[in-house]
Amino acid sequence: MPWELVDDDDAWQQPLIAETWPAGLRAAWHELLANREELLRLVESSPRARCHLDLWVSNVIQRPSGEFALLDWAFTGDGARGEDIGNHIPDAVFDLFWPAEQHAELADACLTGYLAGLDEAGWRGDSDVVRRAVLASGVKYAWLLPHLLGRASLPAHQAYHQEADSRHLYHQRGQALAFVADWCAQALS
Repeated sequence: MPWELVDDDDAWQQPLIAETWPAGLRAAWHELLANREELLRLVESSPRARCHLDLWVSNVIQRPSGEFALLDWAFTGDGARGEDIGNHIPDAVFDLFWPAEQHAELADACLTGYLAGLDEAGWRGDSDVVRRAVLASGVKYAWLLPHLLGRASLPAHQAYHQEADSRHLYHQRGQALAFVADWCAQALS
């Protein structure tokens, strides 16, 4: 992973980055990276559950009855309660299935639904601990920003194996990265 790009002025001055990513993202990402170990400890110390661990838009289908079902359980294992939606929410934007401008609404709906599901299933733990695990789980994307910096000069870009408009893709991903950085900052506060 090209971690050094996070500190590379030239990488941040590439037109695709400078013109599409939000102001303050660089500083926010430095903060995320500086607190990476603490964020990982937060996730690891959260109440555990059997998790899907690959929850994203293409692994969810809606049955004719209206119920939702998860596909592709190959990565199933131990995870923090809420970790699955901590993956689902940012991935929906990163892969252009959900607009970054509505990221907060998606996060609110998913977290509200997840907590209601826990309650309905009889779990009586602290919902704030679950919320914090969802927020801290954003640390798993620490690698993505330097990866995107390294690919910004390519002539073409893809969103989940499909050609994408580079400016739109980088704008959406920049907004999502800022959202993730904010999540992590909230988890630490």
